[in-house]
Amino acid sequence: MIIARDGSTEFRIVRPAEAGLDFAADELARYLAIITGAWFEVAEEADGSAIVLRVEPGEAEEYGWEVEEGRVTLWGDCALSVLFAVYHLLESHAGCRWLSDFEGGEVVPRIEALEVPCERQVFRPAMTHRAFTNYPAIDQRTVSMVDWMAKHRFNRFMIFANAAGSLEAYEKVLRRELVGRGMKVEMGHHSFRFFLPPEEFFEKHPEWYAQLQGERSTKGQVCTSNPAVAEAMAARVCDFLDQHPEIDMVGLWPNDGYGWCECAECLSLEPQEPSGVYPSQPRRTDTYLKFVNAVAERVAQRHPDRFLSALAYVNYIEPPRETVPLANVKVCFAPFQRCFRHAIRGEEGCSRPNERYARLLEQWRGIVPGTLYLFEYLMLIDMMSLPYRLEPVLPADFQYYAGIGVDGFVLEFKPEEWGPYGENAHLIGRLAWDPEARLDEYRAGYYQELYGAAAGEMLEYFSILESSFIARGPCVYHYDLEYTRRATHQLLQPALEHLGRAIALAARGERRHREAVERAQTGVQLLERLGSWRELVAQDPARAREAGEELAQWVEARRKSGAVDAEYIARRVRTQP
Repeated sequence: MIIARDGSTEFRIVRPAEAGLDFAADELARYLAIITGAWFEVAEEADGSAIVLRVEPGEAEEYGWEVEEGRVTLWGDCALSVLFAVYHLLESHAGCRWLSDFEGGEVVPRIEALEVPCERQVFRPAMTHRAFTNYPAIDQRTVSMVDWMAKHRFNRFMIFANAAGSLEAYEKVLRRELVGRGMKVEMGHHSFRFFLPPEEFFEKHPEWYAQLQGERSTKGQVCTSNPAVAEAMAARVCDFLDQHPEIDMVGLWPNDGYGWCECAECLSLEPQEPSGVYPSQPRRTDTYLKFVNAVAERVAQRHPDRFLSALAYVNYIEPPRETVPLANVKVCFAPFQRCFRHAIRGEEGCSRPNERYARLLEQWRGIVPGTLYLFEYLMLIDMMSLPYRLEPVLPADFQYYAGIGVDGFVLEFKPEEWGPYGENAHLIGRLAWDPEARLDEYRAGYYQELYGAAAGEMLEYFSILESSFIARGPCVYHYDLEYTRRATHQLLQPALEHLGRAIALAARGERRHREAVERAQTGVQLLERLGSWRELVAQDPARAREAGEELAQWVEARRKSGAVDAEYIARRVRTQP
């Protein structure tokens, strides 16, 4: 069926006034105008040929479309699902490709005659919690990210509670963007300090804070056994939710690190024994979860429709022995020390605690009555912007997660590192809807838009980099740089030959393609330089300090490349021994 031809159309876009579909209707009209050159009137009632948007009951975030002669119906179970239908239809039948602004921007074709086949399509997500969080700033780049998220069917954004100024920046630049799209918002991350700031309360109530080595301190957690702390925390959370009706969940997560209260009452909350995963620290899961439940019980009295989330992390990652999360408490599991070379479950030869994390996650799934989701590190924010391919790991991970009933994930991201890791976000977006998705097909189309004529050579470059450098190397995890010592020019040479040909091909193409290849080139140059520097750290520390400064200056000169987090890398190489 022809929707528009030669800049004209007989179709109008119809959306009910009360359904909250203005944003979806405006987006559809805007993109159809760009694609076809035709003006599509937006109306409240159908009159003749129409593209109808409607909300109708269905499974969580189910959406789809039905095309019959003279009518296209785009439907979903909520306004956001209808927006997903709009973007998905444009991708499937108009050829739109939703690349981020960090990749050169989306690709929207011009079509003389837009034809949509008569069909019915229905889509349901494998995971219902699909979120990103800012790390650390919220600014106009985050607005661009939210736009990309909606087009790739992510549904949530977590405000980073312990990053200074995040809430104010959210209120100023991001809230309207999220609410307009119908996306869900949560306040989370390490938040004890945010909701009970020591600078505001410690002087008057030192007993609210952890006792460490016999003295109350602002350097650790709160005193979880003190009922006044639960009362104060619940009141602060409720006041926050009063002021932000669009936020449906608050992450009541401990401050990063340890520092659990050592007063007699807190120590009596559970047996004093080492954590199995972090044996240098005492196990604290029941202690922590009892506190979250106490706060959640109080929050439910004022906000029965909102949720808290508890974090399973470091020495409180093991499931509780006796405490079950309340119905309004979701649990976020963070496999912080996982290996990135191997899938989370059952790969031989992995020296990291992946298999232990998998067993713990399954145990949590058997305990948590409601939502269990992951704080995943698959955007590699502490990998120094180095090229590290996750394509072999991602399908196995998401098939496993979906198979045991994990409800989703939240990912940190840095705009500065979209060059090396943006592909991970694209692939995760597909797998969250269909863990069996054919990533090779999607990746081929993605590379074509990203690299143009150089797409084939870039596929070969990354494939050889993965097979010769990553797959044959050691297990790799957060903050680890020792594996870079393998990055000799001789080892990388087969991959670099393809990169060289890609550079030549991209030079004759569009600017966006040249810049994408240049980002990859910057990444492998950084890998070689870091490898040489780590070798010096091991062999000649005095020379390593000089080389570290040279490396810091090199990355700072590429601060705006979209390939490196220059500030983070420079800080690390200047402070590493």
